[in-house]
Amino acid sequence: MAPRRTLSASMKQKVISPACFSRALGHLVGIGTLAADEAVNYRYGKVPRDFELLLPHGSRLRHSAQGYVIQGDNEFHKDLDWALR
Repeated sequence: MAPRRTLSASMKQKVISPACFSRALGHLVGIGTLAADEAVNYRYGKVPRDFELLLPHGSRLRHSAQGYVIQGDNEFHKDLDWALR
């Protein structure tokens, strides 16, 4: 079993809606860091238990008990803005 991740004091996290998750996947396909067929699988809920994608400014898009989250440190707000546009 994988160790549980904990948030450091400087780590920020934001739960995003399924629509924002879908939009972020589209952005990742657009910049070439995610294959279109993978994005389609993720949109249809075929997400591995340890699902995590690296975003352009170093934050991570992942699945948690609360839903899909963007989690990161210093550049968190840049990745959040990027994913939500």
